[in-house]
Amino acid sequence: MKFDEYLQQASDNSNLTIDSGWAQGTTTFGGLSAALLLQHLQTKFEIDNILRSLSVNFCGALQTEKTASLDASVLRQGKSIGHYQAVATQDDETVTVINACFAKPRSSHIEVAEPSITPPTAGEGTRIPYFKGISPEFTRHIEFAYVSGGLPFTNSKDNHVHGWMRFNEGQGQLTNPHLVALIDSWPPTVMQKIKGFAPCATVSWNLELITPLAHLEQPIAADEWLWYEAEIRQAHDGYGHTEARIYTKEGLPLALSRQLVVAYDKKQ
Repeated sequence: MKFDEYLQQASDNSNLTIDSGWAQGTTTFGGLSAALLLQHLQTKFEIDNILRSLSVNFCGALQTEKTASLDASVLRQGKSIGHYQAVATQDDETVTVINACFAKPRSSHIEVAEPSITPPTAGEGTRIPYFKGISPEFTRHIEFAYVSGGLPFTNSKDNHVHGWMRFNEGQGQLTNPHLVALIDSWPPTVMQKIKGFAPCATVSWNLELITPLAHLEQPIAADEWLWYEAEIRQAHDGYGHTEARIYTKEGLPLALSRQLVVAYDKKQ
C-alpha cells in the first residue's frame, strides 16, 4: 500500500494494519508510524494552527501485518498554543508516542532567520538501490542520493551525511506527515561508524518546523527532492546524539531534527 493510502486510513480509522512492505527490520518504519499518528491527530481535532514542533518516542516494536490502534488527545489548548498527544498501541502495549505543538503566528520585534544554503543539483549523488534481504523494506518507497559522508557499516571516518531524499510514488503536495516520514528515512548517522552489520534504533526524536509548509510561496510536490544534512554531535556508551537540517531543493531551511540513537555494535 502507498504512503498516501495509509494517511487516508489514519484519517478515517482508529485501527489499521501496516503491510510488510513498510518494515524496518522487525518493526514498522518509524517515520511512517510517527506520520500516521500526526495525521490521525490533525484530522481528529481539525487543527488549523501551524505545526511548530514534534517529539516522538519509539517505546516498542510496532509490528507489520498486525492490527494497531491509534488514539489522540488534547493536553492543553491555549489562546495561541495547543499541545496534543497521539499514541499507537499494539497487544495492549504502547509502541509509539508523539507530542505535537501547534501555534498561531504572533506579532514580534524579534526576527532571526536560519540562513539559506546553495545545495548541489537536485537528485545528484550516489543512488542507493534496494537490495532484497539487505535493505529495509520501506526504502523501496523512497529514493536516496548520497553526496558526502559514509555509507552504513563502512567504518567511516566521517561524522556527517549529506544527500537528497524524496518519495518515489508521491502525489499532490508535500504535507507535514510526508515531511516527518522523509526526515526519519535516512539511516542513523552513527551507522556509518560500524564495521560489519549491526542494528541501530532511534529511541527518541525531536523535530522543529522552522519554515512552516503553509508559509511557502509555492507548495512543494510530494515527490520533490529535499536536501538533508546530518551530523553526529556525540556518541558514547552505545548511544549517538545526532542533529540534522532539512532544506528545499532551492536551499530554504524547513526543519531541524535531533535524535537519540542506540547502536548494538558490541554484544553485552
